[in-house]
Amino acid sequence: MSTAKKTALYDMHKSLNAKIVPFGGWAMPVSYTSVLQEHKAVREQCGIFDVSHMGEVFVTGKNATEFLQKITINDIHRLKVGGGQYSAILNESGGMIDDLIIYKLAEENYLICVNASNKDKDYTWIKSQSLKESGVLVEDKSDEYSQIAVQGPTSPKVMEAILPTADAQALMTMDYMQIKKIRAFNQDMYFARTGYTGEWGYEIYLPNKAAGSVWEALLSTHGKTGVCPIGLGARDTLRLEACYLLYGNDMNDTVSPLEAGIDWATRLETSDFIGKAALLKQKAEGVTRKNFAFKMEGDGIPRHDMEVFVGNERVGIVTSGSVLPTVGGAGGMALLDPRKVKVEDQIEIDIRGKRKLARVAKKPLYKAKVRG
Repeated sequence: MSTAKKTALYDMHKSLNAKIVPFGGWAMPVSYTSVLQEHKAVREQCGIFDVSHMGEVFVTGKNATEFLQKITINDIHRLKVGGGQYSAILNESGGMIDDLIIYKLAEENYLICVNASNKDKDYTWIKSQSLKESGVLVEDKSDEYSQIAVQGPTSPKVMEAILPTADAQALMTMDYMQIKKIRAFNQDMYFARTGYTGEWGYEIYLPNKAAGSVWEALLSTHGKTGVCPIGLGARDTLRLEACYLLYGNDMNDTVSPLEAGIDWATRLETSDFIGKAALLKQKAEGVTRKNFAFKMEGDGIPRHDMEVFVGNERVGIVTSGSVLPTVGGAGGMALLDPRKVKVEDQIEIDIRGKRKLARVAKKPLYKAKVRG
């Protein structure tokens, strides 16, 4: 842990008696009270998360748009200034190098939020691809930025409490996935209507030197909003209920977006992108594994890499599993053979040598409220 990186908010987490654990090379708070208590706080009121370990890569230049069209699976031409888009970058075999969100800050000016554990890999790959183009500048500014997520039904009240009225009102009119630059706490920062919990919320990209002041201001609204600091433990159970993917568990560089269940973000009809040929071939032949949600029907907590069976036939593996505090019971997501299972089918999961009954469920397990 002594070699782990620390975010600009590390000392504040320590002062709040957070339990600190290594995560993706960072020393991060896993909980402040308990995972269940923090999960409940986000679903019912509001929680703030230090997610400064995430990466920020900026792509600019006269050919930035066409470049991103070539390296990402979604249609970048659909993005308007101030909009965001869920997407991914692939290798030539169609495997996912990472999933990410791309924000269009201005014409030919983009911010890409990448996963913490993949930041260096992603930047190196994107930069290497940009060297094949002209008029494209790729910059990793992750070390300059902190990121704070504000998530939950009372998150608009939190924004109203810490921002001038005009800025707070501007945030209230933002659609899901939009982003806005605001001058606050004497710094320029970006407020995005995004999140990883399934609740209405915001993600703030801000200079490191402003992180402490903003964190304290957010927590100072507790009396009005019930806001609490939330660790990565509850972040995982929240995203799992909403069936949001986690890189390294639900997908990796051998899993395609068609298998991961993000066909909706994969624009095969657009111009060529890296990995498209492999996806077209896979689509034509039919996928042999696909991401499904499931719920346990008895006791037992499913975990990553546990085997899934129908009868005596192995049909896949659990990719993410845990308790589901809001939904109730336990469950998760699994890569299963769609030729062998479908929604509502009963399956068995090998939990430490014992087969436990579960049932394939319709996604998401918890209906997201990100749009209100």
